Amino acid sequence: MKIVQILWTLLVGAGLLACSSASVFVQSDKVEINTTIAPDDSLQAFIAPYKNELAANMDRVIGFATGDLLRDRPEGALGNFVIDETENYLEENNWLAGKHYISIMNHGGLRSPISQGNITVGDIYKLMPFDNTVVLAKLPANELDSIVAYLKKSGGEPIGGFQINGDIVSLKNNKELADTLYVITTDYLANGGDNMSFFKRSYEITDTGIFLREALIKRVEAIDTLRPVLDHRIKW
Repeated sequence: MKIVQILWTLLVGAGLLACSSASVFVQSDKVEINTTIAPDDSLQAFIAPYKNELAANMDRVIGFATGDLLRDRPEGALGNFVIDETENYLEENNWLAGKHYISIMNHGGLRSPISQGNITVGDIYKLMPFDNTVVLAKLPANELDSIVAYLKKSGGEPIGGFQINGDIVSLKNNKELADTLYVITTDYLANGGDNMSFFKRSYEITDTGIFLREALIKRVEAIDTLRPVLDHRIKW
């Protein structure tokens, strides 16, 4: 009987402890990591093969630029390159067949210029450090007015498939504007990034799953020689 009472007491006590609130004290120490701390040899040996492989890939030459490609407003050679080669990549992979399309990217998304000389994989990563994918947004045709208004307010963004000359807007190859318009852009912008609110009125948005950076790498490899292009896409 005494054993039963002892067990019962222990069980009740455990239950009370489980239900009671307890204070947890956390103590931390700040450890500054700087050049005075010697690297761990075993860790360095572990990551060395991966680091070397990554460095070799980043240093791989994929093309040559005949001149500097810089971002600028209202138009820049760097933005034109990104737009044109994204369109070319989608064209050759049958994403644009039968579609009336234009393109718009963002000036701020061009993170690094491409300098004259050899172009490496690392150069494209510096240009596009984010994992943005290429998107096709299907919009009412009259949203082209909203896009032009946005461009006037921002001072200019990388565009393709149409031209602005003052108040005159014309589609590439003098095409007629259909009822709907496909806009090539990135997932970031299609979701309203950089205040591109006109994408919120899209009929549908198709994410191609193609990383913009990878499309550019493949296009540079294909064309080999990259020439800066300024063709007056936007003239205010």
